[in-house]
Amino acid sequence: MTDIARPARRTFMCASAALGSAALLTACGDGHSEADVPDAFPIPEPSGEGQTLMKAKDLPAGSRALAPAKDPSGEDVGVLLFRKDEETVLAYSNICTHQGCAVSPKSSKDDFYCACHGSRFAPADGTVTNGPAIAALPRYAAAIEGEDIVAYITASQ
Repeated sequence: MTDIARPARRTFMCASAALGSAALLTACGDGHSEADVPDAFPIPEPSGEGQTLMKAKDLPAGSRALAPAKDPSGEDVGVLLFRKDEETVLAYSNICTHQGCAVSPKSSKDDFYCACHGSRFAPADGTVTNGPAIAALPRYAAAIEGEDIVAYITASQ
């Protein structure tokens, strides 16, 4: 008959608690990642039929907005807009690149914000300024045409 040493109950419980605590602390990070953040997507060239999203006068220079649109399949999509200056408007998908939540222009900072997990995106190029998202927001071609802001919505990216 073999004599197998069994760990004491106290040793087993302490080891379990230490492993559990380590796993919990790893899972509860602050959402910041040291991973390299990819560059912004290039601004696409307009293609297809443009959609009027809003009047240009309703989006002053330096401001952000969310506008409804339709993708090529007819599905409703949200488009984040940033009016860089009097002549330039930029448009992005409002789907967060982390887990697909809706990104909003309503933020305590001058950025786009995903309330699900705290990701933030720069309005000037859609890049991530605070994770957990690590990819920039997909872009749409947009322009100020006469009195209107027009975007060219492509298939989901």
